[in-house]
Amino acid sequence: MDIAKYAALVAETAADMLDYMDELEECSYTKKDVAKYESILTQYLDSLSALDTPTDKDIMKCVKKAVVALNKLSEKTDYEMLETAERETICEIIQDAAIDCGLSSDSEDITEEWREW
Repeated sequence: MDIAKYAALVAETAADMLDYMDELEECSYTKKDVAKYESILTQYLDSLSALDTPTDKDIMKCVKKAVVALNKLSEKTDYEMLETAERETICEIIQDAAIDCGLSSDSEDITEEWREW
């Protein structure tokens, strides 16, 4: 799995969040929240990379952990941090990284079961 390409997408999305935050007078999230976003997805990518012989069950445990953590972050920021563009990118990162890691099903949104953002 090529973590670098996913890490670049995470960093790009975080930069977009910071740019958006700077444009607003009031924002429901902080730089610390953006750092938390980056941390959640970095941990997700690291956990996938650490799987020696990944099974669908192992991969989906990593997916669930990341999605639930992002749910909590989204709630903390009054559901304003993860807008449509960010949600699409996050789903792409989670889905594509899982498939690259060996997930056998690539035909559906694997975050949907737990995702609240």
